[in-house]
Amino acid sequence: MLSVEKISNKIAIKLAKETNGNDQKRQVIQYGVFAIIQIAISIGLVIIFGLIFNVLVPALIMSFTISILRKYSGGVHASTPGICSFIGTIICIIVPIILKYINLKFTAVLIIGIILFIISYYLIYKLAPRDSEKKRIKKEEKRKRLKRKSIYILTVYLLITVILLLIYSNFNRQYILVYIISIYAGICWQVFSITKLGYIVLGKIDFLLNKLFSLGGI
Repeated sequence: MLSVEKISNKIAIKLAKETNGNDQKRQVIQYGVFAIIQIAISIGLVIIFGLIFNVLVPALIMSFTISILRKYSGGVHASTPGICSFIGTIICIIVPIILKYINLKFTAVLIIGIILFIISYYLIYKLAPRDSEKKRIKKEEKRKRLKRKSIYILTVYLLITVILLLIYSNFNRQYILVYIISIYAGICWQVFSITKLGYIVLGKIDFLLNKLFSLGGI
């Protein structure tokens, strides 16, 4: 069975030949194709399990909240794309399932949001963007640009949250609070992934999953 890396490499080689591109262009194409395939797999898994457990909308909200903020703020990476997709899917499904059994209150959601955004702004300003050993951010200007965009995305999330809170105060629909908490959970997970503790915890999870998958022959 072909891996995502092999599939993206085959596509990149073919496209590079058709466009008379060199090896550098092939690498750029391969990275882009790999990213698209990986995103498609991750979203597909969230959709499938979201439908199975009847949590599709909050699961997708959480997934997109994480992925969009992660694009600019960086964070810890799993050792393989498969483990990355596995962890992401589990997180985005488990949280909405738990929310189904919690009676959310407007005041609690409001207070949690205030605390979360204060902490998130601080940590993103202090730590973002967090690069990896394989892909270092060498240019200071790029680092500043990614930090600004991370703060901008977080501000967009804040505005969306405020709008949803206003809608809830007028229509009193419980699912709106679920959507808001899904945004909170996505922000919380992504911000956690750029902290030192996040690197340690997720590193240990990655190690255990590697052992488990290798024993299972996956």
